[in-house]
Amino acid sequence: MLQISSLSFLGKISAEEEKQFVLWTFADIQPRDDDEREDFEITVEDVIKNKLQVDAAVCAGDMVQLSSSQNHDDEWKWFYRTVEPLAIKNFYEIIGNHDARNIPLYFKYTKKPMHYAVRFGNLLLILLSDEKNSSGTDISDNAFLWWKKLVEENQSNIIITITHSHLGGTGFAYNYPSYRNVVDSERFTEVLKKQRVDYWLFGHTHVPSTLKGKNRKINSLGGTHFINIAAIREDYFLSFAESKFFYFTPGSDVLTIKTRNHRKNKFMSSIEIREKMKTAFVYDGSGPEFIEFRDNDK
Repeated sequence: MLQISSLSFLGKISAEEEKQFVLWTFADIQPRDDDEREDFEITVEDVIKNKLQVDAAVCAGDMVQLSSSQNHDDEWKWFYRTVEPLAIKNFYEIIGNHDARNIPLYFKYTKKPMHYAVRFGNLLLILLSDEKNSSGTDISDNAFLWWKKLVEENQSNIIITITHSHLGGTGFAYNYPSYRNVVDSERFTEVLKKQRVDYWLFGHTHVPSTLKGKNRKINSLGGTHFINIAAIREDYFLSFAESKFFYFTPGSDVLTIKTRNHRKNKFMSSIEIREKMKTAFVYDGSGPEFIEFRDNDK
């Protein structure tokens, strides 16, 4: 039986919490036409117009749709032409199941490996891509072992893992059907029972925050807080182009997580989360450390 803890909600941000490190996270843009391109274009416009602080950004996959009727190069060019005005120096992305329909284009346009990690002070981001064109997230055993080693060797750090799909066995309604999960999720959940991963971010489902149930903190999996950061594309009646902002304050163990409604240009205060982390965030503002997965790394 999974043990689900209640989240810790704290008071307002104090005047001392001025110098923050802001991680912007989003997923599932994948426009099928010009109307759906607008969902991401208004998102970027909102961030620029309202001068939202972004020190690093992560897209958890499905930047593009890549259907047979589209020019694949044009889709990737549109995506990076759209994000270019943001001028985000630290921009990271992974392959989602739709991007995996043409993985060579991911390498061509991102200039990044399939799996990699980035460290800002004692904050470690581990990014794992989809390796196959399938409905779930296929991650090789070598990539899993690389992730496991990073987790084991960095327990003093604040660890965030990012995948496109969700882990099976985490109690979300969309864990069913199982083929939509990370394939062989048990590899990861067995590690989580022994080693702490603070946050696990994913997309894939496009479920809007208005329906609730997008966050679960699971004690039996080491207290990992699973957070669905999708989606930019507005697929449902209650959908809006949404993303999440993580606010880390150097010297503080309190993390603030805000959900942004980009259509209305505002944060959703009713679902803001503030909770204590296992340790204070430590960061001197220096450039990030980039850790690349190599297939012989185990």
